[in-house]
Amino acid sequence: MTALTAPISETYQRWFEHFRQKDGRAIPWQDAYRLSARERRTVARSIQQFQLGEWARGRGFVRRARAHPAFAGDAWFVPALERFIAEEQEHSGILGRFLDREEIPRLKSEWTDRVFRRLRKLAGLEACATVLVTAEVLAIPFYQALRDATGSRLLRAICVRILCDEAAHLNYQALTIGIIQRRVAKPAREMRRVCHAALFRAAAIVVWRQHHRVFRAAGWDFTRFWKDAGRAFAYLNVRIRRAAENDDPVDTRLD
Repeated sequence: MTALTAPISETYQRWFEHFRQKDGRAIPWQDAYRLSARERRTVARSIQQFQLGEWARGRGFVRRARAHPAFAGDAWFVPALERFIAEEQEHSGILGRFLDREEIPRLKSEWTDRVFRRLRKLAGLEACATVLVTAEVLAIPFYQALRDATGSRLLRAICVRILCDEAAHLNYQALTIGIIQRRVAKPAREMRRVCHAALFRAAAIVVWRQHHRVFRAAGWDFTRFWKDAGRAFAYLNVRIRRAAENDDPVDTRLD
């Protein structure tokens, strides 16, 4: 397959429209609640790290997308990708505004962020998308825990907003990775899945070690984190496999 089929191209047009529409849920910035000293010690560093990690200019991602033969001639793939990147930047902006409000400084650099960014730059579009979606899979249990880790109504609303977006991001990223893998023989796809699973497990352990205070504050133990993250990863792999193995647009829906 040298280019997208018409139904898939129409799906990217729908993704473009999805990302362009702003979320209607209001964020209660007027909430007077401020984090307690204990809450700050629990969540501040984690929010700093995720705020930094959500920000990316995405120039390398877009450059790889423009050059990839799987999407040659499609008018909507790159515009949808640019809107996806903008939504990630919006998450960073919302978290940054929360940090500023709580007088918590923003990070300029952090080692886990540097590792993920370097991994995204190592190879082509598929590797870039795979690393990014792995981080998003692990962001889902993190934001679920952060939502319940403090008494802040504002922080809870921020987490709910981001969680709704991230759930859609998994479907979007699975579609892209699956389409790329249509050009790859089945044994090579299986090898990719093995490598992706190894990356996921290693990253999950790092996330727990870095952010266990947030999880503990929300009542999570490691077993719950591992199971919940594993379910999200399994869901992602089902969607990738469906997109890779057939052209039925029902498997590329947004929900």
